[in-house]
Amino acid sequence: MENLSLIYGKHAVNEFIKNHSNLIKKIYVSNNFKVESSEFDFTVIHTDIKKIEAMVGVEVNHQGVVAEVKEFNYKPFGEALNELNNEGPKLVLILDQIQDPYNFGAIIRSSSLLGVDQIVILDHKQVFVNSTVVKTSAGIVYDMKISKVTNLSNAIKDLQKNGFWIYSTHLNSESNDMRKVDFANKTAIVIGNEHKGVSELVMKNSDMNVYIPSTNTIDSYNANVATSLILYHVANYIGKLK
Repeated sequence: MENLSLIYGKHAVNEFIKNHSNLIKKIYVSNNFKVESSEFDFTVIHTDIKKIEAMVGVEVNHQGVVAEVKEFNYKPFGEALNELNNEGPKLVLILDQIQDPYNFGAIIRSSSLLGVDQIVILDHKQVFVNSTVVKTSAGIVYDMKISKVTNLSNAIKDLQKNGFWIYSTHLNSESNDMRKVDFANKTAIVIGNEHKGVSELVMKNSDMNVYIPSTNTIDSYNANVATSLILYHVANYIGKLK
């Protein structure tokens, strides 16, 4: 059972305590789990395993530890646009209907490591920040700025008005090898759905289609792997990595 306010597992909970103890409401423990902090404002509740399983489900590897945390706050897209207008290279990631929470969590983790300033997602047909996403991102999601929008094409147009070039990852006859592209100082990368890829309308409204070279021995990269590869290349190209 998914719950936006729950994370679980010894490592995930301890990492969250180290980095975001102020976001924890309560920790439920059914074993001898030790809280790795001497100063905290949350409550530790000792309970039985059935209570834990009722909270997260019997199929989850909770290790007898569940933390109830504050819900994730999405950043209004208008505010995000204003913040993206300051000096220096900017890197935005647009996700076109990513539906696997493990992919989303891993993408968020890579985005943080590779200097992404903003993630933009749809407010429908897209997995949102939930307990699986929090756990997969190792809690880093709470350090990332994410905006939900009703229409990606409109968001793309707004970014373009603010000086961004939009690059959709898609392999077709008009796509450019990412290694041969002069990426703009203000770049937005579009990653498509795990099965359908980038939608036709989003591609149409993008400035360029790019592809990630491969040996072509299999169909395509996993969405998370593709994101990491192109973000590393672009971040290095525009000077986000020092």
